[in-house]
Amino acid sequence: MRSEMNILTKYNQDFRLNLKLALPIMAGQLGQITVYLADNIMVGKLGAVSLAAVSFAVALIAVPIVIGMGISFALPPLVSEADGANEKRKISQYFKHSFIINISIGLISCAMMLCLPYLSLLGQEPEVVEIARGYIYYSAWAMIPLMIFLTLRSYADGMSETMPPMIAMIMGNVINIVLNYILIYGKFGMPALGVDGAGLSSMIARISMIIILVLILFRWKDLWSHIQECDFSTYQIPIFKKIFNLGFPTSLQMFFEISAFSGAAIIMGMVSSNAQAAHQIAINLSSITFMICSGLAMASTIRVGNQLGKKDFSALRNAGISVFLQVALIMGVFSIIFVVFRNLMPLIYIDDEVVIGIASTLLIYAAIFQIPDGIQVAALASLRGIQDVRKPTLITFFSYYIFGIPISYFAALHWGMGATGVWLGLLVGLFISATLLTARFDKLSKKQLIDNVEAA
Repeated sequence: MRSEMNILTKYNQDFRLNLKLALPIMAGQLGQITVYLADNIMVGKLGAVSLAAVSFAVALIAVPIVIGMGISFALPPLVSEADGANEKRKISQYFKHSFIINISIGLISCAMMLCLPYLSLLGQEPEVVEIARGYIYYSAWAMIPLMIFLTLRSYADGMSETMPPMIAMIMGNVINIVLNYILIYGKFGMPALGVDGAGLSSMIARISMIIILVLILFRWKDLWSHIQECDFSTYQIPIFKKIFNLGFPTSLQMFFEISAFSGAAIIMGMVSSNAQAAHQIAINLSSITFMICSGLAMASTIRVGNQLGKKDFSALRNAGISVFLQVALIMGVFSIIFVVFRNLMPLIYIDDEVVIGIASTLLIYAAIFQIPDGIQVAALASLRGIQDVRKPTLITFFSYYIFGIPISYFAALHWGMGATGVWLGLLVGLFISATLLTARFDKLSKKQLIDNVEAA
């Protein structure tokens, strides 16, 4: 007990700094999860097939979204390092080049998502596929404003100003929920669009978030000054390469993880539409806790990157380790909540005894993987802060594609485990990823610290 208290005391100041950066990010992330929660609750009232359609659609659109997010996540560590080194001109350069890359990703993703004929080839029930088409269509067009917003958000986060994106996200989320209610059910004289209405409201909300964030940044003079200095008539290929070399492996990391979860949703559809609906409930609840940890993870990227710019490797290591500890504590609490309330939580979404029974079982698996899920996202973020992305990418591939997805597939469809088999694979993948990524950060941060001492 005494050693545990000593550890908490040692990182007490780091805990506070982490939370100062992370709380606005968490609030924005939780606001976004509130939208997904509202989406699922409102759509769930339409029935299990509609909820399964959203699960199927989200499983598909998650892939281009996380690729885009991964590319945009190259900006915070570069900006925070330049800010820590007091190299102000680089900040504008990084923003400008990242903006062009992200817009391009948005356009390409939109075009690919609009190619809908492949949907019928994925082994889903025909009714589920038909309902999902409209949601995917609107989500495709929403990729363009999403990538613009992510550029602005990543820049502000890299500058350690996490409040403006939070405000924009919360306001956008309120707009999204209100429009969901109006467009899904056909209120105030509008037609009832059902699942399509959820997709359309999300697209409108993302456009609103850009407008809101630009207005905030314009009044936040320290942030607007770097954007104002951007000269969009000239570009440097080496900067494009630097951003892409950091962002593309990051997007692959996120792709390997999220595609494992997307693959799990598709495998669930092969089990049954009830299993797929239950999976969506469990994933939606798990994503709430994940977004809290991703807020702390982004704080780790910012702080580690900033200390890298300052060449303070002791503070760099402490920043990363303190986030691991915080995430483990938070996720441990959520694990207990998931187990205790596993029979009540599904009632928020749907009134279907079969779906509720499956979901309550899946929440036990969700409880078990809370801690490794939180630690692996924190470790990835800390490694991103020191701009180590290639080997972590291989680790995520190894964890989810060699172990996670194959185990999910065979356990569910060939070993007789059904829905629980899918989550067994996810659990194994997360444990392997968390273990290897944490070990890598420990190794690299120690090496940087030792090398710095020897150089002195």
